[in-house]
Amino acid sequence: MRTLLTLAAAAVCAAGALAVPAAAAQADPAGTAPAGATVPADGCAGTVQIQSLTFDPPRVVAGQAVRATAVGQNCTAQQQQFSTAIYARFVGSTPGIPTGCPALDPLPGWTVTVDPGATFSWREGYFVRSGCTATGLEVTARVEDHASGTLLTQTATVPIDPPPAAPCTVSYRTGSEWPGGFTAQITIKNTSTVPVDGWALSFAFPGDQHIVQSWSATAQQSGATVTARNASYNPLVAPGASVVFGVLGTWQASDAVPIAFTLNNVSCAAG
Repeated sequence: MRTLLTLAAAAVCAAGALAVPAAAAQADPAGTAPAGATVPADGCAGTVQIQSLTFDPPRVVAGQAVRATAVGQNCTAQQQQFSTAIYARFVGSTPGIPTGCPALDPLPGWTVTVDPGATFSWREGYFVRSGCTATGLEVTARVEDHASGTLLTQTATVPIDPPPAAPCTVSYRTGSEWPGGFTAQITIKNTSTVPVDGWALSFAFPGDQHIVQSWSATAQQSGATVTARNASYNPLVAPGASVVFGVLGTWQASDAVPIAFTLNNVSCAAG
């Protein structure tokens, strides 16, 4: 089954459409509108119009969410019902679904009842996986007039930027291992363009290791999670520089190497 990434969908004007400002409406020259009603101003022709299709944010980074919002207008002198929907697909530099991106299933739309000349909107939210290599999310807004059968679509694409490179890399190397014990060396490299002044590295042991001693850092462990903080003499890590510390610990069933690290609450790449 294809993965559906829609986060939320809501028709904000399902029961009562927003009234257009007085400046946007005019008297009915043909006398066809209901008493007291207004008709669309010049520029809104036909039965229904899609005024805009926008994105929030206007660019999205892989690993983040984006919301598409379409705005339509009832361009008649009568209250009308419209069917609305939004569809999307990931696009890239080559045909087909880009690597790391799912196919997006079409979703059921909504029916809205809209007063003469009034505007209405509908929206969908999407999450872009961090591993998705798409360059854009192509979105199509669709609206159909129940009375006339008029069908309109509008398509726009929100650019997708790759996730920023990790500002650090961490390598964990087992120095020696024996039944019930181990030593390990951990190297933190600052791959950003700004210095790190004071550091705290966190990671979780995938095995049943327990740290009993550390050097060049102060390491504390809670459950499987270890937090190592700089010593008094090595808080500063310049751009491109590295800092190294070591640990001595025990294990019984598994001395598996940790693979996920955060430095000052920012994810680091495993090196």
